[in-house]
Amino acid sequence: MKSRIVLLGPPASGKGTQVELIQKRFRIPATSTGAILRHEVKNGTKLGLEAQEIVKHGGLAPDQLVLSLVESWLDEINDSFLFDGFPRTLEQAENFEILLEKRKTLLALAIFLNVSEETIRSRMKRRLTCSVCGKVVSVGWHVQGRNEPCPSCGGKLEMREDDTDMALSCRLADYQEKSLPVADFYGRRSILAYINGNREAEKVFDDIARLITR
Repeated sequence: MKSRIVLLGPPASGKGTQVELIQKRFRIPATSTGAILRHEVKNGTKLGLEAQEIVKHGGLAPDQLVLSLVESWLDEINDSFLFDGFPRTLEQAENFEILLEKRKTLLALAIFLNVSEETIRSRMKRRLTCSVCGKVVSVGWHVQGRNEPCPSCGGKLEMREDDTDMALSCRLADYQEKSLPVADFYGRRSILAYINGNREAEKVFDDIARLITR
């Protein structure tokens, strides 16, 4: 079984949903850089406070800081891991590779959820984020209505400010420029698999499960 995995794909491609299904079936520790950051901030660590200060002023955490957050999380778990949406840039992917080589826990599988822009825009309209824990949920999958509480912590679910058609167009352009080279990077390593993410979550997961157990 492959247990060192990164799950890639554009915004609203269903990565969060698939991470939940993978965790439930295979018990692989999973996280995203956003989740790690929230954990570090909550615990008041040096890394968390440094990243929080940057984000608070509208900036993006630099790649080296992101890698430090990732390394901190890896120190707390065993050799298995599943990353949601990381690495985001080619530089992150290259540095992540170096980090894993030092730890002797090389990546086994990179999964790319291939979805159409039509699917992305449709899912975006159903997507909500918890204002407390940051969990991303989909109306009709995780909850049945927009006024329901977060299924994880009971917090208020809200629509992201950047989940608009105009903002999404900008995010998709940014994704194509910065993140698609990550797929090419793993493709050259022959560990990349493309999955049709336009289908129902269960069918997508069936294909992912076969990749993991192959």
